Amino acid sequence: MIPKLERLRPGPRFVLATLLLLALGAPTALLAQPGTLNPLPPMPFPPENPPTPEKILLGKFLFWEEQLSSDNSNACGTCHIPEFGGGDPRAFDAIAEHPGADGLFGTADDVRGSVGVPRQDCAGELVEDPSFQFRRQATGRKSPTMIMAGFAPDLFWDGRATGEFRDPLTDQVLIPSGGALETQAVAPPVSEVEMACETRDWAELTTKLATVAPLALATDLPFDMEQALLTQPDYPSLFTAAFGTPEITPTRIGFAIASYERSLVADRTPFDLFIGSGGIPPIADALTLDQQQGLLLFLDNCSTCHTGSLLTDHQFHNIGVRPSGEDLGRQEVTGNALDAGRFKTPGLRNIALRAPYFHNGGKATLDDVLAFYNGGGDFIDDIDPLMFPLGLANSDLLLIKDFLENGLTDSRVVQGLPPFDRPTLQTFFRRGDSNLDGAVDIADAIHALSILFQGQPLLCGDASDANDDGALDIADGITILSRILAGGAPLPLPSDISFGPDPTQDALGCGP
Repeated sequence: MIPKLERLRPGPRFVLATLLLLALGAPTALLAQPGTLNPLPPMPFPPENPPTPEKILLGKFLFWEEQLSSDNSNACGTCHIPEFGGGDPRAFDAIAEHPGADGLFGTADDVRGSVGVPRQDCAGELVEDPSFQFRRQATGRKSPTMIMAGFAPDLFWDGRATGEFRDPLTDQVLIPSGGALETQAVAPPVSEVEMACETRDWAELTTKLATVAPLALATDLPFDMEQALLTQPDYPSLFTAAFGTPEITPTRIGFAIASYERSLVADRTPFDLFIGSGGIPPIADALTLDQQQGLLLFLDNCSTCHTGSLLTDHQFHNIGVRPSGEDLGRQEVTGNALDAGRFKTPGLRNIALRAPYFHNGGKATLDDVLAFYNGGGDFIDDIDPLMFPLGLANSDLLLIKDFLENGLTDSRVVQGLPPFDRPTLQTFFRRGDSNLDGAVDIADAIHALSILFQGQPLLCGDASDANDDGALDIADGITILSRILAGGAPLPLPSDISFGPDPTQDALGCGP
């Protein structure tokens, strides 16, 4: 830990310091001070997996490949969306809730996670889960961002993906250190919550990849992916371009996805321009005066943990988000009781896009987060000694928020521009939810019939096609009524009790 900077309290001393820094040229003055921020270093990579354009492109295909999941519903990118800072905005949806430690929905320990797959055997039959029944499962922690993840020595909120990468088939150490991205990348495809059926193994997954058309379920492919498919129309040829031979192995999958993720560097924020980035000298007015004051307050109050150009110490802290016993966090990795409730400090670039916040998605807005820190956390038992009430004025919190929200957002991320461009994945919907209000009830039967007889706008053809026969007709309204009033069987997948993409091919989509 670096020592906390001497606090500049609001008032004449803070104003004087601010004016002095601005008069000197704030970037130069800030960079000249010990412990302050420097330009981003180059993205590190393990020598055992050097990046190449072909490997990065293959990783891009695999990251956005929904067919990597057992039921063709989830890609890595389903839960890590660049326009949302690499996070998952569906965490706000009730369908993405996890019941937390008590196993009960609607209680204080519920977690806003990410939507995975329904529990299923590898013959495709659904298995009833004690918490989710036949609905899609949700992860027990919120999805962290993949953007800038290549700088981290350990990944996941608890750091269980370490830099030592082992071959998933032989357990041989292939990367002694620096391979956390490779370690992380091979976990979700065989996770029974995130992407896999119950007994899925790598042989099933790699055999499937060898036979499917790349990104067959996606649309609006970026130009580089479209061009690659002209000469490399299948995965064996894409693997040949990246590795020299067509073999598809879990190690190669991990190496390719990690290479792609290392290309996702958000280094064009106003903050990066302000301190200098990529050999470009600092630009004094890249941050507004308010944002510069917010930066000074941030350095004075937040930079013990959110330190350096990466805005993280890569350490694990218990900051009092929830009681430690609900989720042991780092202790599950180390076995050390002192690590109970500790989670990794996230970097803050594009933080404004990544709501909800913390490992449990427990804070909905940046205002909530700043109020949390200003009050010294919500649960103080076992809290990290670095946490204490900041006691800042609302005006100071607004300045910090301006810096976080506007000074740390890379416009390429927001707009989905390279290297953050992506294909469009399948739309998730609930069968029978014709009016798209999140529930299937009599109003949906009325809406489905009104589409036919009163010219009611069609919102999602697949959702209105309640019997999944590929047509919109009176039978759909009758099917919804039968389900609601007569206790009929759940509607065809993705069903009315869950949501997901349409597993059957037809002319309907989720749009007019």
